[in-house]
This record gives sequence, structure tokens and C-alpha cells, in this order.
Amino acid sequence: MTQTSPALSYDIVMATRNRPDVVELSLPLLLAQSRPPERIIIVDSSDDETPIRRLAEHADAGSDVPVEYMRAPAGLTLQRNIGIRAARADVIIFPDDDSLFYEDTAAQIMAIYDADIDGVITGVAGRGVDRAPLNISGDLNAYEAEKTSALRSALKGTRQQLKEIFGFANPFVATGRVLNRKYPRPSWLGARYADVVPYMTGYRMSFRREALAKFGFDETLKKYGWFEDIDASYGAMREGLVVMANKARVYHHRVAGARGNGHRIGQWAILNRGYVVMKHVHAHPEKFPHPRREARRLHIYCRLRGLAYTLIGVSEFGRDRARGARGALPMLRTLTSAPANELTQIYCHMDRQ
Repeated sequence: MTQTSPALSYDIVMATRNRPDVVELSLPLLLAQSRPPERIIIVDSSDDETPIRRLAEHADAGSDVPVEYMRAPAGLTLQRNIGIRAARADVIIFPDDDSLFYEDTAAQIMAIYDADIDGVITGVAGRGVDRAPLNISGDLNAYEAEKTSALRSALKGTRQQLKEIFGFANPFVATGRVLNRKYPRPSWLGARYADVVPYMTGYRMSFRREALAKFGFDETLKKYGWFEDIDASYGAMREGLVVMANKARVYHHRVAGARGNGHRIGQWAILNRGYVVMKHVHAHPEKFPHPRREARRLHIYCRLRGLAYTLIGVSEFGRDRARGARGALPMLRTLTSAPANELTQIYCHMDRQ
């Protein structure tokens, strides 16, 4: 029988901005968790605070779980860091505001931490599923969720086949696999339906609070903070393993049309990827003795990514994203050749362009 440590506590930190319809769907599911959190902290940067504040106050008044509302300037990484400083529990779970949790999602995540009596696991991700939970109290059609077109799905499959044939490995996966080998894999993981993963995805991640407090979220990554989840996953790997709890189901009910400026998103898809990978390559020279090799991997993958954006860019947003990615490719070479002590400064200069 697998031993477990005394039950650990957890807080939920949710960052949101201008999306009360989304929070109205997701918040009741967090309050209905079979293993309740110590509290839910909503960090809001909405232009008008009234709708989200009212939802939080109403939830707090009607639940045994305290719901705390906090105001913050806009920026996903900044908002999450504010939530970290306010949290007090052993573990922090970070759903996106459009993450829909099943009733036992948090319990399944926390079961992995409980089983980790040696404390070698610092991050546990839920598993993304394609069906919403049945116990939604609101209207799932209250807003239009983003849909993946048949063309995009087909091209994604083709892109994956090309990567496998020609060895164009996703540098996030390759980097994460190296970093996540620092600590031995617990023998009990399989029995608990958990696997070691190269990184966690933002809408379903969690961390031990004490480990997370050492690195937090990188506020260099502004606004949507693209790839802040992968950067945080790599940070957690300095302290322990990052795994996925396969029984912890999370449905991502993403908002259609909320993606913002296509050109900027295409640019971030290239530059943020380069910044995050090279930041951690430089931080671990013993694991990455040949940084130019990692840079070459980035360039190959990003060119493939830019080509994919061009192929699927049938909408105005898609065409703008493709142009943004193509424009960022020359800058990526400057970024990947930057000395470690100048990487952040050079990235910030590029991000302002």
C-alpha cells in the first residue's frame, strides 16, 4: 500500500480580466469541489471591477469556502504573483477563469501531493479533456467558446507528422524533459495514475507554495504572459518533479474572439518561446553545455511554426499572426545569441517594438 502524508491544504488563485460571464461559469465549480480549498482568491484587473467583485462577494456569502476579491493592474504574471503573496495553504492551484473543474479535480491533484511523502514533487497538472462537467450551474452557451476548424485540426496533425519525421522536436518538450530528470521518478506514480511531464499548461497547473514563492511568475512576460506556465514549470523543476494527475479532469472552455492583436500574438509565439528556453538553458549550463544546439532547435521549430501559421491563416487574425511570426524570426537570432546577463534586456527591447 502506498503511504501518504497528512492531508495538505490548498488555495485557488484565479486571475481574470473583463470576463464576468466566464467567471460565473467556473467559480461555482471551484466552490463545489469534493475536497474544498482553504479559500479562493480572485485577482481581477477588469476595467470595471463591479461585475467580478459582485460575483466574488455573492459566492463568499453563500459558501463555506472564503472567496477573496483582489484588485490588480493588468498582466497575467503580475496578477498571479499577487495571488501567491496572498495565499497561505501548502499548495496553490491556478485555474484560468475559463477552466471548468470536475467535482473531484482538486481532490485528484491533491492526492498526488499527499502520496509524495518525500516531497520530491513540486508541481501537479490536471489533464485536459474535451467534455465539460455535467454539474455546471450556469449556461454553458453564455458565451461562444473557441472552436477548432477542420482545416486547423488537419494541419496540426500534418505538422506533428512532419516534426516526427524530420526530428523538429518542440523545444519546450525537449528542454522540459532534460530539466525534469534532476530528481528520480517515484515508484508509486503509475499506481496513482500520474506521469512525469515536460511542463504544465496554464489552465490546469498547481505548485507547492513554498517552492513557487522562490521563483514565482516572470513579470518580464507582459499582458497575456504567453508561456509563463512553461517558464514556471521549469522553475519548479529546480526544486522537484513536475507531473500530471491523469484523473484530474479539466475542461478549457476558451472564449472565441478574445485572442487580441494577431500580429502581437504571432510575435510572442516566437520571441517568448525563445526567451523562455534560452533563459533556462543559460541557468543550467551543466545540463545544456552546448547552448547553440538549443538555439538551432529553436530556429528550426519556429520556422516550422511560422509556416504553419501561414498555412492556416485564412482569417484576418490568422494572417496578422503569420505576419507577426515572420517578422519575429530575424529578431529570434539576436535573442538566442544574447549573453545570459543581457537576455532579459534584449527581449524587453524587442517586445516594445
